[in-house]
Amino acid sequence: MLRLFRINDPYRLLWVLLIMSLMALPMLLNSEIVTYQELKGMVLGEALNDGKMMYTQIVDDTPWLGAQTARWIELIFGRSLTARHIVALILLFFQAAFFSLILIRNKAYNENNYFPAVIFGVLCFFSFDMLALSDELWASTFLLFALNNLFKEIEFKVQRDENILNLGVFLGIASLFVFSTSIFLIGSVIILLIFARIDLRKSLMLLFGFLFPHLLLLALYFFKNGLPELARSFYNANFTWETVKLVSWQSLFWLGSSAIVYFFFSMVMLGREARFTRYQSQLLQVMLIWLVISVANVLIVRERTPHSFIIFLPSLSYFLSHYLLLIRRKWIAEVMLWVLIVSVVGMNVAARTGKFNRVDYSRMFVKTNSTIENKRILILGDAFQLYKDNKMASYFLNWELSKEIFELNRYYDDLVMISESFEADPPQIIVDERNKMGKIFSRLPSLKAKYQRKGIFYERIN
Repeated sequence: MLRLFRINDPYRLLWVLLIMSLMALPMLLNSEIVTYQELKGMVLGEALNDGKMMYTQIVDDTPWLGAQTARWIELIFGRSLTARHIVALILLFFQAAFFSLILIRNKAYNENNYFPAVIFGVLCFFSFDMLALSDELWASTFLLFALNNLFKEIEFKVQRDENILNLGVFLGIASLFVFSTSIFLIGSVIILLIFARIDLRKSLMLLFGFLFPHLLLLALYFFKNGLPELARSFYNANFTWETVKLVSWQSLFWLGSSAIVYFFFSMVMLGREARFTRYQSQLLQVMLIWLVISVANVLIVRERTPHSFIIFLPSLSYFLSHYLLLIRRKWIAEVMLWVLIVSVVGMNVAARTGKFNRVDYSRMFVKTNSTIENKRILILGDAFQLYKDNKMASYFLNWELSKEIFELNRYYDDLVMISESFEADPPQIIVDERNKMGKIFSRLPSLKAKYQRKGIFYERIN
């Protein structure tokens, strides 16, 4: 297989697509179990397609572009998981092909080849949820565009302003999918200071490019009178060090164990065998810094899942490809490639089917045995799994943000918002384990008359 992809022929990318499709096939054929993040994307997309506006009429911390993508995906595919996974596979293949073309254009290796695309494609399947159509997948796509402009700026000694501006814009767009990727702005500045020696003017241009998508978003909400909601639900909620840990570090270690071992081998091999030009040496250092920034990102990401590590793929693909291409004996390189493929895919399948108990996915899966089906519901608590068979009603999707409203900390404003949400989209069922509605009903008696309590539920009676 190694020989097949060492030829500089763009049609080799079709083989990459075939390999990725074969590895994805078991997951495409078994798309029954939905993860919490996938379910949230479906529910959010449905709410937006009902005519609600993000943040002002949907209380949630999903970044704006992530929400709009969920809207269009739900509009086109509904709740189909298979369709979402196919789109995700296409995006992953595009990333693999585009990254390989970046390396060829910049002559990152001593020979032009499409081997990095193969390694990228294999690493895409270190966990089953890498095939999810997630915000991280969209963000990583724009980070690749940013990396391409970063390479261009380092390559040309007479730098071009458009490279810097585009770099900032792509980083800004990525941050509107996953806010923690804003840290790549800091990393990009460090890289440019070291390798391109940018001046103050270009630094400000980079900052403006990053802020430009955010300024457009602020302008939109200014004219919609929604700046306070945007600040509270998006910027304040995402500007935090707290991480929701949906998988443990132990699980992540075992899932990524093969890539970690091969990365160690690559560092040893590069230190002993590599013979680089000055520019190739700079690219290697850039990719190493990019990897460090990726580590920093996953430490502060809002929700930590295996697919949060998709931003590692460019750097790891770069280093692992170097390692395998530097092995002098071709049969050893071939064996090492197959060992990587089998170990990555084997760990994925074993963990997904529950045959390797050191990897725990239990917090990621949606499990429900509720008798409530096909209702418009409001959940005042953490029972998000009930949305699997129902649709969202009212404005309150994220309970961590919504509970402050139901505690009436801003008494009048909160009561008005709750009342308006019930008028605009009244829930048929209110799931209220902590009896938060008791306080609300005591202040809105006209609303109380429309509901009857049955255990932890309120049912609409008129």
